[in-house]
Amino acid sequence: MTDMTAMPGAGEAKTIFDIGLHEGCDAEFYLKKGFRVVALEANPQLAAVAMSRLRNDVETGRLVVVNKALASQSGGSIPFYIRTDKDGWSSIYRNSAERDGQASTRVDIEAVTMGDLVARYGVPYFLKCDIEGAEPIVLTQIAEAPERPRFVSVECFGEHGGEAVDLLVKAGYAHFQIVNQSYLALNKLPYPPREGAYVPMTFHGKMSGLFGEELEPAFWVGQDEVRRQLAGWHKLKAEEIDPVRRFLFRRYGKLTGRGWLIGRGWVDVHARLA
Repeated sequence: MTDMTAMPGAGEAKTIFDIGLHEGCDAEFYLKKGFRVVALEANPQLAAVAMSRLRNDVETGRLVVVNKALASQSGGSIPFYIRTDKDGWSSIYRNSAERDGQASTRVDIEAVTMGDLVARYGVPYFLKCDIEGAEPIVLTQIAEAPERPRFVSVECFGEHGGEAVDLLVKAGYAHFQIVNQSYLALNKLPYPPREGAYVPMTFHGKMSGLFGEELEPAFWVGQDEVRRQLAGWHKLKAEEIDPVRRFLFRRYGKLTGRGWLIGRGWVDVHARLA
């Protein structure tokens, strides 16, 4: 299942790195839009599910599935904790995998770094990262690389998302946008499309949604503003704001597509190079 061969037809289509493939729902969307996809998935069962679902794309070389674990160093194997429930948070960190009290099973998975992936497949146009606690490793390695993806999305982490923003800024990203993953329906598919082909899609909880130029252009902000938005979202979610204001923020957020005003769910931070 591990495939570290070069993708055929390099340069014919932009490449996306899907770091945290899961069952391949995001990868399927990217492929339909015309992108090539290099997908990393440490869980052997999930990698097998995705490869079966997207068999034609694997066979044509448009999708490469790398069944390894993203780590600080490549070579050898590292522990990986797979949840016993089907849809849980498997992770290289046991505390992340078991953070709601569910049990996990340890397996040893071969390690890989972002440098390894870039050396083999090139610098991606867009990188999606959702690997349950290991996101800082990815962003640290991006910051150390001579070239970076134009767009990155990462599940928010750190106090009020501050650590995620710090690492993105260190990597050279200057524009940011928050996407509430529980309200992906707020992100309307642009037509004509601004990334690849137009693909009618109803996003669900196993997807990350729109990316890159298809995000709302007016919502890109600088680091100071995105920190303010993240801090406000955490206050709304923690119910540190009175109920009437929370209700008004939520209504306005739903009406205008500003997911950071809805204090529910979880959020991703998208970043764009200067």
